[in-house]
Amino acid sequence: MKKESTTLWGILILAIGIIFLGNSFNWWNIDIFFDGWWTLFIIIPSIYGLIKKEWTSSIFGLIIGVLLLLASQDIITWKIVWQSFFPIILILIGLSLIFKPKMKYPKINCDELQEYVGIFSNNEAKITEEFKGAKAVSIFGEVDLDLRKATIKEDVIIDCVTVFGGIDIKLPRNVKVKANGVPIFGGIENKCDDEEGPTIIINYICVFASIDVK
Repeated sequence: MKKESTTLWGILILAIGIIFLGNSFNWWNIDIFFDGWWTLFIIIPSIYGLIKKEWTSSIFGLIIGVLLLLASQDIITWKIVWQSFFPIILILIGLSLIFKPKMKYPKINCDELQEYVGIFSNNEAKITEEFKGAKAVSIFGEVDLDLRKATIKEDVIIDCVTVFGGIDIKLPRNVKVKANGVPIFGGIENKCDDEEGPTIIINYICVFASIDVK
C-alpha cells in the first residue's frame, strides 16, 4: 500500500514538472494555479482511494476536497465548509459502523476487558500475565500496549478508539492479526506477518490518528 501511494504522488509531481517544463519552453500554456488548485492534493488521492475500495477515508477526503475547492472558487462560503466538517465525520463513522464487514468474534464478555485510556496524556501498559483482551482509548494522547511477554492462549479482541492521537500495540510472536474498523484521515499499520497461533482481532475507529501493530 505504501508503494502504491508513493507511486501516485510520484506521478502527480512528475505531471506538474512536465507542465512547468512545457510552459517554460512555450510548448503550451497551462495555468495550474487556479483558485483552489491545492485541493487537488486532497481530491486526487481520495479518488485513487475509492478505486482501491478504501471507502470511508476516501469519501471523507473527496467531500472535504470538493467543498474546499467550491469555497476557493467562491461558489460556497468558508462558513459552510467548517459547519459541514464535523457532521460529515459523524455521518461517515455511523455508516461505516452500520455497514462494516461481519467478522467472527471469540465468545468473551467484553464488559470484563481491561481499559487503557490516554486523554491528553500517555498511558503505557506492560502485560506479563495471560491476556484476554482490552479496550484502548486515545484522544489527543497516546496508549502504548506492550504484550510481548503476555500469554495469549486463544483468540482475543482489542477495541481501539483514537482521535488526534495514537495507539501502539506490541505483540508476541506466533499470533495473527485481523483488523476491522473506520479510518478517517488515519488508519492502522500492521507489521505482524505471522500466520499461525491465536488471532488478535482489532476493532478500531481512527480519526486523524494512527494505530501501529508490531
